[in-house]
Amino acid sequence: MATASSDSTAKDIGRHVVLLLWTVIALFPLAWIAFMSLKPPGEAIDLPPDWVFLPTVYNYLQLVGDPAFVSAYANSLISVSASVVLVLLIGVPGAYVLSRYDIPKKPDVLIWILSSRMLPPVAVVIPFFVIFRTFDLYDTLIGLVFMYITINISVVVWVMKSFFDGIPESLEEAAMVDGASRSQAFRKVVLPSAVPGIISVAVISFIFAWIELLFSLVLTNNQAVTVSLQVYTFIGSRNIEYSMLAAASMAMIIPVLVFLVAANRYLASGLSFGVVLKE
Repeated sequence: MATASSDSTAKDIGRHVVLLLWTVIALFPLAWIAFMSLKPPGEAIDLPPDWVFLPTVYNYLQLVGDPAFVSAYANSLISVSASVVLVLLIGVPGAYVLSRYDIPKKPDVLIWILSSRMLPPVAVVIPFFVIFRTFDLYDTLIGLVFMYITINISVVVWVMKSFFDGIPESLEEAAMVDGASRSQAFRKVVLPSAVPGIISVAVISFIFAWIELLFSLVLTNNQAVTVSLQVYTFIGSRNIEYSMLAAASMAMIIPVLVFLVAANRYLASGLSFGVVLKE
């Protein structure tokens, strides 16, 4: 018994050591960027790097004082946040309908929705450009919102359909027996059970839209430039402003981290496609 117990303890210690090393490896690039962003411009790329230094917020003050970066940051926050809200308003009810109702050629409809993610972005960016120029959506926040919704709608529908499939229909039937309508059962019974899944797809949709670059490069020019595109202005043809690039990268990472921390309690259950297993 003592030998078996010691073997189990040794395995637990080894497992924790491996997980700790993997965490350090995964977080090292993020820590490197954070350190670079807090160094003066002349010290950002010193080799070997100086791990002990006096941190400065000079680079961040430069970003805050840059109207182009602030405008791009605001454009991204507004357009991405609006797209997440709208894609949930469209995708969640659509996923519920696909989960609960017998729709003709339902598998074909699901494959058609998924097909929007099958093509590489470079294959569809030109059609997007033509459509945007035709309908005066080029270089507008409304155009960005429309584009982000198109990117994320398939993810929302597929993930949420799987989630709704895992919620027993008996819960809705019980509510309707008590006098609730189908829509009331959806709002008061199904949606509360589906909150982890909704939060999960909201996080995924936010990240996909926030880091998108190719469409922003082609579909914006001046008024609706996004922060992902603005970051690349610190990479010049003759030199790279490494400290400013690191600070801008950290500024891009912060909203994602805040969103993930705020939604952390829902992610584990949400990404497992359901809190209640269908019998």
